[in-house]
This record gives sequence, structure tokens and C-alpha cells, in this order.
Amino acid sequence: MPPRGRKAAPAPVELDLSVEAEVRAELVDAVQIHPAHRSLVATAYTLARKLDEGAGMATAAVSKELRATLDAILKEAGGDDDGLDAFVNGLGVPSMGPSPFS
Repeated sequence: MPPRGRKAAPAPVELDLSVEAEVRAELVDAVQIHPAHRSLVATAYTLARKLDEGAGMATAAVSKELRATLDAILKEAGGDDDGLDAFVNGLGVPSMGPSPFS
């Protein structure tokens, strides 16, 4: 029994969630809009399995790569891309032309 005035901590809830099972369920009916659809799906399964097995210090990197892979698979064909993604993704790419700021 907890001391007076304190509530007992709730018992931990056992969740049996598998990242790979959830990814497989999400991708079972995914429309094939990307030319490398099957390869991307296999990559997503591998990354999800790695997370289930424990990616150690690479967990954040594996999670980020899984998110990017799922985004490529599940992106709607003819989506509302306004060019912002291409701009942001190109910020780290060195420019070979003259600088517009000189």
C-alpha cells in the first residue's frame, strides 16, 4: 500500500506491438505508384524487423529511414507537391553554379 496521500503507480501495460507486423498491415493494399515499389516494400519490412530486434544506437536513424521509405511508398500519385520538399531536400546539396547572392 502506498504512503498516505500518494497514489499507487499504475501497473505497466503489456503491449505486444510489432513494428514489422504494423508495417506489413499498412502496406498490404498499398498502390504501386513508385517504379521500385517492391524493393521499397522489402526495405520497409527489413527496417521494421531491425527495429523489432533492437537497433541499439542506430534506432533513430533506422526509424527515420523507415519513415522516408513509407513516405515514398504511400505518397499519393499526383499529390499536392508544391516544390517545398524538393527545395528543403536540396538545401544540403552544394551548388555548382554562380551564387545568386554575390
